[in-house]
Amino acid sequence: MLEKSVDGAPSIISSDKLRQLYTTMLKCRILESHVRKFSGVSSWKGREAVATAAAIDLQLHDAIVAFPSTVIPSFLRGTALQSVLDSHSAAQKLNKSQAECALATGIAYARSVENKESVTVAFLSDSPERYDGGREALRFAGEHKLPILYLYGGPLPDAMQAYAYGFPLIPVDGNDVVAVYRVAHECLVRARQGGGPSMIAHSGCSRNGAPAKNDPILKMERYLSRKGLFTDELKLRTIREFEKAIAASRKASGSRKIQQESLQVCIV
Repeated sequence: MLEKSVDGAPSIISSDKLRQLYTTMLKCRILESHVRKFSGVSSWKGREAVATAAAIDLQLHDAIVAFPSTVIPSFLRGTALQSVLDSHSAAQKLNKSQAECALATGIAYARSVENKESVTVAFLSDSPERYDGGREALRFAGEHKLPILYLYGGPLPDAMQAYAYGFPLIPVDGNDVVAVYRVAHECLVRARQGGGPSMIAHSGCSRNGAPAKNDPILKMERYLSRKGLFTDELKLRTIREFEKAIAASRKASGSRKIQQESLQVCIV
């Protein structure tokens, strides 16, 4: 949790939360490395900071919509590891990137009708502002103050277009998990309080499966080291225990191949 200052505004992030952000990113990297050995799912390697920071504090009644499909959202939602390795909690096929924002917005609208406290986090593969359908979905979300956080890699729309949507559009370094967490936390609090949607445009993340030059996990290790919170033992213990959990889950399920080749969107 973010610690609170006297006036109630977030001030610093606790040491426990910082370690949790790091170990969760590390687990995401390990998990996806296993999945890519057995299936053709799109890689999120290098994007662990964005995924972890936006999803780590979500509640059971919240939703994640992710493009392209990956096991990472299911894992971050707390799905049992064996189930994550076998299949997604829910998925459907999508072929056109211009439909992503519309689908995510529709899900946010439907879930908000069912549960006023529910928020939706949408990881988009491209800027929704590039397509007519995406712009219409953003205007709809703004007009109805939908509780949704959009995230995509790329530049922000121009100032006039951003103003037309009626909600914040925020640039952030996608390799800096602390920066993304601070922004995402504020956006999700705003959504839960009825303030409506927000959009984060993250830069610097890998889009081809290879880690960016400024790898988010290594960057976080340096950050934690400066604060006296990182040790090699923490890293090795996390890797050792998570690899053991993956091995046990595979043995229990008897799964040799993860059937996800046709999936392009994950909804959990």
